Amino acid sequence: TAQRRLTNNSGVDDYPAWSPDGMKIAYLSQTQSGQYLIKTMNSVGEGQQVVTPIIFDLSTPNFCGERFSLSWSPDGRKIAFQEFGNIVSVNVDGTNRQNITNTSIRESEPSWGLTGLIAYASTLSGGDDVNGLDIRTTGGQRYADYGYFTCSTSPDLSPDGTKLAYIHSNDFPPPGFITIVSTNPPYRELPFNFFVGVMNVRWSPDGNFLVFTSLEYPRLAVEIVDEFGQGRRILTQGTNFSWQPLVLTSCPNPIDCADSFVRQHYLDFLNREPDGSGLAFWNSEIDLCGTDPGCIEAKRINVSAAFFISIEFQETGYLVYRMYKSSYGNLAGASVLLTLSEFLPDTRAIGQGVVVNQPGWETVLEDNKQAFTAEFVQRSRFTSVFPTSLTPEQFVDQLFINAAVTPSSTDRALAINEFGGAGTSADAAARARALRRVAENSTLKQQEFNRAFVLMQYFGYLRRNPNDAPDMNFVGYDFWLNKLNQFNGNFVEAEMVKAFIGSGEYRQRFGLP
Repeated sequence: TAQRRLTNNSGVDDYPAWSPDGMKIAYLSQTQSGQYLIKTMNSVGEGQQVVTPIIFDLSTPNFCGERFSLSWSPDGRKIAFQEFGNIVSVNVDGTNRQNITNTSIRESEPSWGLTGLIAYASTLSGGDDVNGLDIRTTGGQRYADYGYFTCSTSPDLSPDGTKLAYIHSNDFPPPGFITIVSTNPPYRELPFNFFVGVMNVRWSPDGNFLVFTSLEYPRLAVEIVDEFGQGRRILTQGTNFSWQPLVLTSCPNPIDCADSFVRQHYLDFLNREPDGSGLAFWNSEIDLCGTDPGCIEAKRINVSAAFFISIEFQETGYLVYRMYKSSYGNLAGASVLLTLSEFLPDTRAIGQGVVVNQPGWETVLEDNKQAFTAEFVQRSRFTSVFPTSLTPEQFVDQLFINAAVTPSSTDRALAINEFGGAGTSADAAARARALRRVAENSTLKQQEFNRAFVLMQYFGYLRRNPNDAPDMNFVGYDFWLNKLNQFNGNFVEAEMVKAFIGSGEYRQRFGLP
């Protein structure tokens, strides 16, 4: 119902793709001169903008008949497409255009999943293999090869990134039948009812349904089934059908959907895309509530706070916080001790490649800590506060003074002994080790916990300093710190997390408040 024409081009506008927030549509547009452009517009066809020109040439298609598609990155900042047989990405403003793949084979139909994984159809040995790659960590190398050498097309990753649906056919070009496989080793095929004559499969935003184009009827039809192939029914039928059935997000604001809410916490607190198991775990915590609004609210609060409390954040972002505290104390005239512009790059550096509970994560974290502290103690700001002429005793005592910690005799001696009896604190490696001993002091961890918790409400949720507009001072920060202390750190009773994740400022980052 309510069909509406969004473009009125004398050429062809095709291959629409909704943005993750449901606010824009990307599409391929042909000009009167025959040039092809990737463009965007809002949901009612207004505000049309050119993203990038492309060479659109399917005159030498692959074995299965090459198909074109556009796919948005999960954060809505990039668009992936195919050109000259490779997968390419570009920022929505047209900048930073780059190849994701660069091979001699033909690759097409990118599908950018929520976890950062990209699936695409890749021509190998005369057929299309559905392959995946994670450009965030592998830089364009193949993620998986499902080993089919006939036609496997129209790949689409499930919202949680754990399943890949596509059309498989022994004929060329398709139609074929829907196949679903897992994206984790051993990439096994998952149960799904068998039926043929279908094209263009897409997951629903909640991962519970698939929509596809069917050729089994006298006229093309768009149909829907559940994730196991049950409950098949027709959505539309007739000449005015949708060739690319794309499903808009089910939430007015993406942050209201559990998967988007959880993914954003990985980005805002851990500075990385979620791992599949972690995303599934935290999603399930919220999804177990069903439609109970009170349960959902409570779970969202607890899940949100869990990211600050997590080992990964405590050993990365919170460690950076404590290093600044030990090195410089509080900022003059401020309630906090570092700014967002200081915190973010340092936290990203110390957390690079760290995914807690994955094999070898402890080694990666320790290597990062050593590299970061070695660089940190050689910064001009640090050496101006701690000249190399200081004795080891003076150096360590000043760190503890800045940290506002009275150390035990053992803790003090261990930090001083890092210098091996030297007369000065000039040894940069010893400085780094001593700084870590102070920053990792258990008393410091405990006494700064609430202050850091409140600061991360601003850094994580609002992506600004506590005294940035609209606040302009530390009244808000001080209010929440006093309230959290009043409730002995109980963020639920203090209603702190609830207030920030429900605030208009936070929600407007992702869409309507």
